[in-house]
Amino acid sequence: MSVSEIHALIQLLDDPDEGVYQHVREELMSKGDSILPAIIDHRASKSQCAVHENRLDELVEGLHGAFVKKAIKNWHDSGAQNILEGALLIHKAADPLLDVEAIKAKYEKLKRDVWLELNEELTALEQVRILNHVLFSEEGFLNSRSGHPNPKDALIGDVMDLKMGNPLGLGTLYLAIARDLKLPIHGVNLPNHFILCYCDEHHVHDGSELVEGNELPSGILFYINPFSEGTVIHPSDVSEFLSHLDLPVDESNCGPCAPIDIIRRLIGNVAYAFERNGEISQSEQMRELLLYIESGATENVESADADARDDGAEG
Repeated sequence: MSVSEIHALIQLLDDPDEGVYQHVREELMSKGDSILPAIIDHRASKSQCAVHENRLDELVEGLHGAFVKKAIKNWHDSGAQNILEGALLIHKAADPLLDVEAIKAKYEKLKRDVWLELNEELTALEQVRILNHVLFSEEGFLNSRSGHPNPKDALIGDVMDLKMGNPLGLGTLYLAIARDLKLPIHGVNLPNHFILCYCDEHHVHDGSELVEGNELPSGILFYINPFSEGTVIHPSDVSEFLSHLDLPVDESNCGPCAPIDIIRRLIGNVAYAFERNGEISQSEQMRELLLYIESGATENVESADADARDDGAEG
């Protein structure tokens, strides 16, 4: 369908005949998300009546929502292991016109800069120092300490563009690069503050097997705080932190977590930030996406919201 044909159909969206409107909507919906740029451009450039604008908004939400849900399902069904792809999908959910390829190009450059410095003889600490040097010294990534939640602090494309992020935003980027370079670094769903851990891959649990008792998970050599320029944290400090919160020192609180857990937390973080900035519609769309992933598991949504408030306060 040509651009002129798309615009001709768009003009019919305000037809008072409900049958005509439904036919036009179905025709546009059948074209998929490829027509989103034309629709959004039309919405932004021309003043229309309220009915026409509302129908345009509904069309954008329908097309974009269907695209994102399908992409999330494909990511999940393929194993839900690629952190970058998952994070990009969440950013795409928040911004229909996101230039994903431009972000991937920036990411590949960052990853290559780190890869050029690595070699097999380096110790775990030396590998982390290289990651820290490239990201925080050479590239100048900073932590955001505005005190007010901002979606840009967590969305991976904005983090790379602005070179600034909250614990989750910086941590997701750091983790994506580390995993792509086959470093044994994992996310940690630490309450109040997202961090990472460097593991002995021969002994670390994958999150499915919990350690009995109030003790640190086995296999973790040390923790990493990307929000503090990759500062290395001793396991005993994490244990002490949890004890101050009266929380158990166990796999769920300070052990390696799966990529899907990070994506859940990311969605909750972005939804909370949108809400605090008065962007209620976008906040609700993100929460719907979280519900879609959780298949109605509201207790996990509440947990993600709590983490989002904590991450937002930190960021």
